[in-house]
Amino acid sequence: MPTSTLASPAVAEFASAVRAALSDLAPEEIDELTDGLEADLTDRLSDTDASELGDPRAYAEELRTAAGLPRRPAARARFAAEVAELRHAPKIIAAAFREFGAAHPWVGRVGDFLIALRPAWWVFRAAVVTALIINVTSPGWSTPINGLNIMIGLAVLVVSVQFGRGKWLPFAWMRAVLLAVNVILVLSTPFIAQGATVAVNHGWYAAAHADDSGPDLSSTGLLKNGNPVSNIFAYDAEGNPLRDVQLYDQDGKPLDLMSDATVPYGYGGASGYTVPNDAVIGRPGWNVFPLDHVKPNQVTGVGTVKPTAHRIPAELPFATAKPLAGSEGPSAAPTPTPTPAPTP
Repeated sequence: MPTSTLASPAVAEFASAVRAALSDLAPEEIDELTDGLEADLTDRLSDTDASELGDPRAYAEELRTAAGLPRRPAARARFAAEVAELRHAPKIIAAAFREFGAAHPWVGRVGDFLIALRPAWWVFRAAVVTALIINVTSPGWSTPINGLNIMIGLAVLVVSVQFGRGKWLPFAWMRAVLLAVNVILVLSTPFIAQGATVAVNHGWYAAAHADDSGPDLSSTGLLKNGNPVSNIFAYDAEGNPLRDVQLYDQDGKPLDLMSDATVPYGYGGASGYTVPNDAVIGRPGWNVFPLDHVKPNQVTGVGTVKPTAHRIPAELPFATAKPLAGSEGPSAAPTPTPTPAPTP
């Protein structure tokens, strides 16, 4: 067959459209009908204009008629024929399975076992479809169990069982859709089983190790009831605020409130950053309270305080604290008891 590369663009385009109109035929039939097509079209162009090549679909129908082939069916008729063939696919597969099983007895026994499991497959299909419906309508990390979802599951189960029994399938396209759903579920079953296993194991592990499931807060600084402490304010016995108070733990280690880098002050660092005391020699002064803070633009990109940063003293929670008992004020000097005069 002459190649379209030797033909003019108009001839190549027309020949391509003709072959597309014959696409419902077998490749061998198309090659036989269009053998020498480009040469014939080129000869026609030598006597006529390119616009007189006509309709490629009509040309294709002429080739069909000359070869004694039926006309190309309409699109709707072709779709109906394909669906009708697809409807018979289960029967064809079952017949092939029976023929193969007749030659291999063990295949027949396996087939009988799988047929007995069909009700379980109907339930599994309903469960998967129900989970998909619920996750689409109410997405989330878990599937809630409530009355509405139970009703949805029961309705899907009834439909799945009826479909499995061959009921409620009045149209051929419904059988085709059911076959497609079954094929997809068969291919997806290993992944569904793996996901379900992971979910069950995760739930079991979380329940068995509930005490270990919390976050590791051992290195996040000083905590109070699991929440980080952002600053510490000290007051003396008379309730007056103190500054530059150094705190140590029972082992003599600095009671650092933060890590060795700056830590956001407030939400997301929008209002500033808490910074260590700069008077401590040799290490960041995270154990000297109360800690000051700086504005966000006075912290470098690597989290260090700029040398020219203006430190802002932390605002006291209250100006004075309640004094301790017996510490209302400085004690007055005791009045000396007069020595009695000696008796003459």
